[in-house]
Amino acid sequence: MPNRISEQQIAHYTRKWLASSLAKEYPACQFYLFESLSARIKQVASAFPASSMHTVAIKANPLPPLLQYIRKQGFAVEAASMGELQLALESGFREDQIVFDSPIKTVKELQFALQNNILLNVDNFQELARIASIWHSEHQSPIGIRVNPQVGAGTIVSTSVADHYSKFGIPLNEQDNQLQQAYRKHKWLKGIHIHIGSQGCSLHQLLKGLETVLLHLSSWRENYPELNKQLSFLDIGGGLPVSYHEDQEPPSMKKYADAIKLLLEKYRWQHLQLITEFGRYYHVNSGFSVSKVEYVKQYTTPKTAMMHLGADYFVRECLNPESWYHEVSILDKQGNIKTKAYKAKYNLAGPLCFAGDIVIRNRQLPLIDPDDYVVIHDTGGYTFAMYSRYVSRQMPPIVGIDNNDHLILLRPGETAAQTTLFWQGNW
Repeated sequence: MPNRISEQQIAHYTRKWLASSLAKEYPACQFYLFESLSARIKQVASAFPASSMHTVAIKANPLPPLLQYIRKQGFAVEAASMGELQLALESGFREDQIVFDSPIKTVKELQFALQNNILLNVDNFQELARIASIWHSEHQSPIGIRVNPQVGAGTIVSTSVADHYSKFGIPLNEQDNQLQQAYRKHKWLKGIHIHIGSQGCSLHQLLKGLETVLLHLSSWRENYPELNKQLSFLDIGGGLPVSYHEDQEPPSMKKYADAIKLLLEKYRWQHLQLITEFGRYYHVNSGFSVSKVEYVKQYTTPKTAMMHLGADYFVRECLNPESWYHEVSILDKQGNIKTKAYKAKYNLAGPLCFAGDIVIRNRQLPLIDPDDYVVIHDTGGYTFAMYSRYVSRQMPPIVGIDNNDHLILLRPGETAAQTTLFWQGNW
């Protein structure tokens, strides 16, 4: 795995933060390592054909400074809402560097995308009919249809989107004939889009989904040979799993890309431009979260360490702990790694007012004292991006670590006054 952040690095950066004024004002902080993001971008670029369009899913990490960094690396972005589309434009992406994938696009949003020649992936036949009603020849937007290859769920149901039923896309088996007719009727349909799911979906499952789609495309081509020239892109989505465990290797990006190349050659679709939409792969292992421990309840079994990050930050981990694991480090108040010689079982509990606000459950950890720091590893994506406003907690600062080992503020921490403005709607 490229550039996994080590415990020694984490302690080093935490000590730098503790020496800053930010640590005196905020009891928690999110860190993000640019070097790790850069390594993953380079790995994806080298694994796939040069003609590929690589987009980074904004939903994984919507921070504008990171989006701008991604743009400067030559990558594009995938937007799942009008808000994300606006974030992309504000971050300097050209219209042809954006893929718009929202499953509930309004007529106004579709018009905006068409007028600006943004690539659209259609989620359902009703959306396709909407586009057909407003489409005219001067529009240049590449348009594809999202299909569900129905290859089954992965080990995490909530992140699997290719079971027999899915809220996303058009089911490929039941709607095979209707999909064929759609491509025959609308010559401006230029691509096809699939996404099997995110964490919990195996490499085998991702490739099975792709091969299922290629089989259907080849069958359609027999009845409609013009499809071979009509189609110009294949959007394979994202979903390659990452590792949240120190001792587990994730699937290889190169192995995945090589297998995709072989499938395209096997079914004679190698002329299609590949589009990728990875998000977790770039971001998750590139960040970590630090929180001060305020109190430790020694009289509970397990003991309970009370910290400043909970379900507001780790909603999936708190609500579905069996599926979401994070490595944890304990640092003393100077930022030094605490010895593992003496341990006890702990719950790491957050600050929110509901019983499920426990990020780590029944974990054997070094002895924890008030004013120690808990470090949650692998939090660069799908954590602060899913931040909850429940009980009006202030979002902590987000600090980047540049290639010169300097801390740079990517997003200031919120003040109580700013949280009040949010609820008042005083933009």
